[in-house]
Amino acid sequence: MKESKATVDLNEDAVLVVKQGKIKRIPKPDSGFGEHVVTWQDGKIHAEKVSYTVK
Repeated sequence: MKESKATVDLNEDAVLVVKQGKIKRIPKPDSGFGEHVVTWQDGKIHAEKVSYTVK
């Protein structure tokens, strides 16, 4: 397996998903409220669900 590296800012709250060797940043909800659910299948990320709540 080929090794690769990335730099992440640890001073910023964020959700990062690594899928097939690439980093994907999940955006924060504009309302400030929401959730992010990751579905796994056979040990791999299958799907991501992002929902937002407006208060």
